[in-house]
Amino acid sequence: MRRGKGRAAAAQGLLTALLVGAGMIAVAYATVALSDSQRFPAQQSEPAGNQASGSNASETSLPLANGTTEQTGAPSPDTTFVKILLGSADSVSYSFSPLQVTVVIGVNNTVNWVNDDNAAHTVTAKDGSFGSGNMASGSSYTYTFTTPGTFTYYCAYHSWMVATVVVKAG
Repeated sequence: MRRGKGRAAAAQGLLTALLVGAGMIAVAYATVALSDSQRFPAQQSEPAGNQASGSNASETSLPLANGTTEQTGAPSPDTTFVKILLGSADSVSYSFSPLQVTVVIGVNNTVNWVNDDNAAHTVTAKDGSFGSGNMASGSSYTYTFTTPGTFTYYCAYHSWMVATVVVKAG
């Protein structure tokens, strides 16, 4: 009889731990979704003379002195920002924020990813159309979309980090 009570108590303890863990994940996800749904002001703009023609985006990424990677090409009037959240390298609960952005060509089709994590990350398109290469902590990567479509991207170092950019015609 005593052995049965011990098993029941262990099962109840395991169930309680699972429920608490699931609740913590739900709260963390909701907190991230709510806190990062805002748009951030544009930090920098590109010279108007560097324009790509007929390509899916600009052809080159240039490393800048401040650790930022920026593409040559015509940026959109408004930049859309995506954050790589602190803790993304350590937890499947954190990733890109927001997980999906929708942009319109000629309006806000320049996307800037900012690495707010302590670890390095990448922004790599599944179809190979764009890629940041290694992004150290504090660096950013900018890409201007010029072709409508849905672009899924991921971090090459952390397989759980997957997000999407939906590009609509202007």
